[in-house]
Amino acid sequence: MNRSVSLKRHWSVAAAWRSGKGGSLRPLMIAFIAVLAVDACASPASNRAEQAGRGDRPAEQASELPSAGRTLIGGYRFEVGDLAPKISGSNSPVTTKRLFNAELALIDSSGTTRPYLAEGLPQLGTDSWRVFPDGRMETTYRLRPNLTWHDGRALTAEDFVFAWQAYTAPGIGMFPPTPEDQMESVVAVDPRTVLIRWRAPYPDAGALVHGQLNPLPRHILEDLFASLGEDPTAADAINRHPYWTTEYLGAGPFRLEQWVPGSSIEGVAFDGHALGRPKIDRVILRIIADENTVLTNLLSRNVHYTTNLALRFEHALVLRREWEDARQGTVIMSASTPATVMVQFRPEFLQTPALLDVRVRRALAHTIDRQALNDGLFEGQGAMGEALVPPRMGYTEAVERAVPRHPYDPQHAERLMSEAGFRKGGDGFFANSRGEHFRPEFRVNAGTEWERAQAILTNNWQRAGYDLQPSVLPAASTRDNEAQHRFGGIGQRVIGASDQMWGFFTIAEIGSPADRWRGQNRTGWSDPEYERIWQLYNTTLDRAERDQQIVRMTSMLNEQLPIIMMYYQMIINAHLGTLRGPDEGTITTLAHWNIHEWELR
Repeated sequence: MNRSVSLKRHWSVAAAWRSGKGGSLRPLMIAFIAVLAVDACASPASNRAEQAGRGDRPAEQASELPSAGRTLIGGYRFEVGDLAPKISGSNSPVTTKRLFNAELALIDSSGTTRPYLAEGLPQLGTDSWRVFPDGRMETTYRLRPNLTWHDGRALTAEDFVFAWQAYTAPGIGMFPPTPEDQMESVVAVDPRTVLIRWRAPYPDAGALVHGQLNPLPRHILEDLFASLGEDPTAADAINRHPYWTTEYLGAGPFRLEQWVPGSSIEGVAFDGHALGRPKIDRVILRIIADENTVLTNLLSRNVHYTTNLALRFEHALVLRREWEDARQGTVIMSASTPATVMVQFRPEFLQTPALLDVRVRRALAHTIDRQALNDGLFEGQGAMGEALVPPRMGYTEAVERAVPRHPYDPQHAERLMSEAGFRKGGDGFFANSRGEHFRPEFRVNAGTEWERAQAILTNNWQRAGYDLQPSVLPAASTRDNEAQHRFGGIGQRVIGASDQMWGFFTIAEIGSPADRWRGQNRTGWSDPEYERIWQLYNTTLDRAERDQQIVRMTSMLNEQLPIIMMYYQMIINAHLGTLRGPDEGTITTLAHWNIHEWELR
């Protein structure tokens, strides 16, 4: 029996779609959910993983699960560079950082904002959220009583004041500026009351979540930051300090106990967690770089759960088949994260200046065969898209209706290239009037999915007349922020879906040595009108107006094409039937938001 037909019959599909070749599919969230119980027999796991890998190196199993105590084992493909929520990272670092941190608020699986370290959240139109005639604002957060850090020291309003001072200190280059740069001051009214004065209206001021004014332990870091301005080497010392990594201390559900670089991160339940002590005593996050090895460990029950990017689409199919009858575990697959190609605009890095011509970029967009990508990556079951917009948001349909589109049309692409001064030569490739091939680099990060996508796109583009030069950034360099910015022509980018992702295309986010290349604008593209709309978006309180600003920004991106949307990356999360608690959530849900309630049975 054809496998894709079998899947359609057996899998529970929350939303389905289909389009013709080159067409655009409405970006929807899909959830294939197999709810199962434990099966003790998984001996053929290694063979099954090798079948899924289809030629990848053989999987090696990690050591077996601890036999005593309530210890949760997670399979993580990528190791984070630090544990601080305010420091940007790639490859979904929130799935690790969340375990060790707590914020004023969190977003649960229904998309509802809940108080976390705060006792309640500011409400617009009350004394807790005041807007003044000149546009300035004040929000007041009342902290829960008896909050502590992992070392038992009191966590107070002064830790938020110190955090604001640290995040806005000049010359450090560690922290994204928003939203702390919108704050005029942060004041500790008393040990449990945080008063934030805002320079202008800020729509998210009443729910500061992960990555927004996360508290910092003043009793540990104050002396370190005090040397700024006096010691020219202080910024480097702050960046290199082990507090951010192996000596990290937060207020999340688990306290860091041990971090063995390249191997594992271990934590123990924090008795003083604001929402209650976790039901699980210990967590071990195993770093398993090979996806086939992750699958093997899950099938052989050497890990309890996996996180974003640890498994590929075909691994989900294997798990579905193996777990279906035995009711052995749960597979949740969601297509929600935009996968794009991006174009280099920075002259110091750009090797193919013709890419600066928007007609050339539009020609490239018109020769992306999304149906070929869907078939090659997802057996025709993926979610394609042409607009950088998260699925299932209030503004999604409005964006889809408004944005310019670039359907698969090689003939129109050839006309655009002709307008840009390129003609096809006898070898079938475009060349300029001097006979020079249009030959941009096309670089992707090492990894099976992206290298497959690269092969499909390179084939598309070369058949259409573009002499693409594929290259791969080695896995060891994917955590190198500077390397992610230094591509010569066309690069890959997976963009975490959120209301803040449009800020990734602003001048403030262009990476440089000053911010240690942590900026999210890797293309270097900028536009004054886009900047103006982004600023309006961040100072508009009315949700309907903000939605229209999202429509305008997305339309500009689709007109200018600093990035080209291709499809929604399949995010696979799986866990054994012995684990109760993980759920699908929404685009905005904090990863593992309820991990303190998870149970092992």
